Amino acid sequence: MKIYDITAEISDTLPVYGDERPAAIKTAQLKNGDPYNFTKFAATTHTGTHADMPSHFIMNGATCENIPLDYFYGPAKLIRIAATGHIAKADLLPHNIEAGDILLIDTGQSQYMRQGTLKKDFLALTPEAAQYLAEKCVKTVGIDYLSVDPYGAAGFPAHMALLGNGVTILEGLVLEGVPEGEYILSALPLKIADGDGSPVRAILVSQ
Repeated sequence: MKIYDITAEISDTLPVYGDERPAAIKTAQLKNGDPYNFTKFAATTHTGTHADMPSHFIMNGATCENIPLDYFYGPAKLIRIAATGHIAKADLLPHNIEAGDILLIDTGQSQYMRQGTLKKDFLALTPEAAQYLAEKCVKTVGIDYLSVDPYGAAGFPAHMALLGNGVTILEGLVLEGVPEGEYILSALPLKIADGDGSPVRAILVSQ
């Protein structure tokens, strides 16, 4: 068995939208004579490697505390797409995508999850590609940067196509160095009341 950690390290150097950078503040430290180490942590629910719930964009959509956990745990397919532009439906067709799949897409962007400045020209899904995945009835779609929609996309069409059809999303995956293939994914969200998203510790386990 081999375990691949596909999670970006949470720190103040993570790329973020706007000024929503995570903060970990040491409020007690052994080296300062305190009886223990203690850290106050603040972040958005869409920090780093994270899950999007349907409620992120869909009124009355499923939230962190009531989403079925098998959306984020179970058999998963990792595919690698050498795209020069946003991921099109044609890029997905050769990959034998089936209903119920947890599909993780590596576009070669994982390195940018270690750069604190947001890369605005990142690769994402075209509306047609997202609609195709929704029509295939996949369970979850994961991608190796911070959004399935291109930066500044009006109306967030990829999010709407996926989340609006009950497909959950994993964003900010670190997939470099992981071979294509089938794995067991564990990327469970925190049980946040009415949560529209959650950071996850995502791993792939070779079968």
